[in-house]
Amino acid sequence: MKEYIDPISLFKQTNFSNTIWWKVKINISGYQNESGNNLVTEILKNKIFRLVYPSFYQSKKKLSRILVQFYEDGFICWIDLQNLSIEKLDSKNSFVETDAEAIQEKIPLIINWIEGQSKVKNKYLWGGTLGPNFDCSGLIQTAFLKHSIYIPRDSYQIKSFCKHLFNFTGNNYSLKKGDILFFGSKKKCDHVGIYKGDGFYYHSSGIDYGRNGIGIDTLKQTDDKISLHYQSKLISAGRIIRSYRWNKTIR
Repeated sequence: MKEYIDPISLFKQTNFSNTIWWKVKINISGYQNESGNNLVTEILKNKIFRLVYPSFYQSKKKLSRILVQFYEDGFICWIDLQNLSIEKLDSKNSFVETDAEAIQEKIPLIINWIEGQSKVKNKYLWGGTLGPNFDCSGLIQTAFLKHSIYIPRDSYQIKSFCKHLFNFTGNNYSLKKGDILFFGSKKKCDHVGIYKGDGFYYHSSGIDYGRNGIGIDTLKQTDDKISLHYQSKLISAGRIIRSYRWNKTIR
């Protein structure tokens, strides 16, 4: 069995460089703060990160968490050092390049994956990306990530990242399978879903106004209270036409 080397020893070998990339070897949690249990995301095995804090000069402080930024989406959060398993990334590795045509070819697979997740017992989980419990943007991000397409983590970030199609006005819209639906207020998008076709979409919604997990709602005329609630919150639609690029994507 390969000997376990604690992360601090590994980081010290690189003087806590913030330009060196590391790969997570296990699923872990990401937190909002240096202490406390406020989960902001779950992190899938094999995701890639760099250190934000500490630096070499800050490393004398006793650390229980480190602040990191992920390659696949630019997301910043705190992760626990205890039981963390990582490896230094080979700088010669090439990352996946995906264009609009390749993404469209994968849309049926992405929709099928979400459909499969919806059939597994699940509930809404703020910060959930590992499954079976997801939050709204975690479901969409993971569905694309499972098919080697990188998109941002949060709903409002995905909205900015997508190719804008149109704002919803009345019942005038034209959508393709896999298009992303954005919900919220005039000030900010705070919910996201994915169009499955024929007026229906998948999303993971909460307890108060949703289905407490992954479900299907409609854009069509309906008496369903949950669908009507989300229809009232529709902002716009967008399309994923690129994969997130660390060195080129505006964050």
